[in-house]
Amino acid sequence: MRTREVYVTGFGLVAPMALDAATLFERICQKQSCVREHPRFKALGFNNSAAGFIDDGQWQQIAAGFGGNAALHPRQSVLAEFVARQALQHAGLTPVAFAHSRSGLFLGANKYCADSHDLHRASRCMDEAGRVDLDQLLDNPAASSAVFGRRVDQQTLHLAETLGIRDHISTHSDACAAGTMAIGSAYRAIERGEIDLAICGAVELMANELPYYMFNSLGALCQANLPASEQSRPFMPDRSGFVISEGAAMVILESAEHAQRRKATPLGRVLGYANVCEAQKMTSSSRDGSKYEECMEAAIEDAGLLSSAVQHVNTHGTSTQANDSCEALALQRVFGECQEHVTFTANKSAIGHSLAGSGAIEAVLSLISLRDGMLLPTLNYDHDRAEYPSLKFLSEPMRQSINVVMSNSFGFGGVNSSLVLGRA
Repeated sequence: MRTREVYVTGFGLVAPMALDAATLFERICQKQSCVREHPRFKALGFNNSAAGFIDDGQWQQIAAGFGGNAALHPRQSVLAEFVARQALQHAGLTPVAFAHSRSGLFLGANKYCADSHDLHRASRCMDEAGRVDLDQLLDNPAASSAVFGRRVDQQTLHLAETLGIRDHISTHSDACAAGTMAIGSAYRAIERGEIDLAICGAVELMANELPYYMFNSLGALCQANLPASEQSRPFMPDRSGFVISEGAAMVILESAEHAQRRKATPLGRVLGYANVCEAQKMTSSSRDGSKYEECMEAAIEDAGLLSSAVQHVNTHGTSTQANDSCEALALQRVFGECQEHVTFTANKSAIGHSLAGSGAIEAVLSLISLRDGMLLPTLNYDHDRAEYPSLKFLSEPMRQSINVVMSNSFGFGGVNSSLVLGRA
C-alpha cells in the first residue's frame, strides 16, 4: 500500500555538449549526437577516440558558477554544486530549505580515476627503477587533489555541507545503476515517511584514460570503425560495445504534503521502484534476461500498476551485444501482447554511457517526456534491420501524451534497477 505520494518538483543536468536538461532534450529531438572525438584520446593514439565528454568551455562556465575557488576543489564537487543549484532554482527552493526540513541527499558515483595529468605528476616522483616515492607525492599534491580528493563521496560531502543536510546522506556506488538507485532510495525514504525533501541523482566523471583502458580490456567499448556519432547503436545487430561518457543529473523529490504546503508545482511523480541483485557474472547478466524481467515487474507492481499501464520505456540500451539482448528478451516477456502499445527509446545512442550518471540523466529526460508529451528518438536505429522488430523503438521524435514511463538501469556486477515515473 502506498504510504505517501512522492512528487518531482525540480531537476538539473549537465551532459556532453549540454549545460542543462532543456538543451540536451532538444539536441536529441533534433537527432544530434553528443558523442565526438575526444582530443586527449586521439593524442594518446587510442584505436577509438569516440567519447561523450564535458569540454573545457563547459568547465569554464561550470567553474564560474561555483560558490568558491573551483581550482581548490575536486571537479566532481564543482559539477555537483552546479547541477544542484539548477535543480534548486527549478524547484523554487533555496539551500536553507534542506536545513529546515527533514531532508536527505542521495548521490550515485563510482570511481574517480587518475588521468594523464595525475600520472605525469607521479612520474616526477619516480626513481631510476620506476618506483614512486609516495611520501614525496603526498607532500606535493595538485591544487585540487587534497588527500581525500578522489574519494567517491567527495561531492556528497560537499553538497551536504553546502545545503546543511543532516538527516540522511548516502553515496551509491552501484556501477551503471547507481543514479537510478539513488533516486529510488530517496523515493523510498520519502514514501515511508522518514524524510520530506530530498535531492538525489548522480555525478560521474570517467571519460578519461584509465576507465578507457579498463573497459576496453573487458571488450566492452565499441570496436566499430564508424564516425563517432554513429558508434552507439543500441539494439542494432551490428552493435559492438558502448561509448564511454560522463555527466550529472539531480532531481528534487518531495512528499505531496511538503510540496503542497509550499505551493510547489509538481513536474511529475515517482510511482514505483525496484532493484534486483544477481550473481550471474561480474560483467554480464543471465542471458535469458530473467533478472531484468524480475526487476521491471517488481517496479511495476510497486507502483500498483499492470504492465499494460506503462506506455513508454527508456531502456538501459548500452549498445553491447549481451546487455541489449538480455533487455530485449526481458521487455518482450514483460509486455507480451501489450508490446504494440508501448514505445521504446535508448538515450545512450545520443549521449554514450555515463555509467552512474546515466540513470539519473535518463530519469530527467523521461520526466520531460512526461511533462511535454514529446518522446525521444533512438539515434542510429534502423527499423528495416531491427533485431527485435516487435519492440517499437522510435527512430524519430514523436509527439504523444503519456502518463507512465519506466526507466531502466542494469549495471555491471548484477545490480539492476527500474523506476516507474508518472505525470504530475
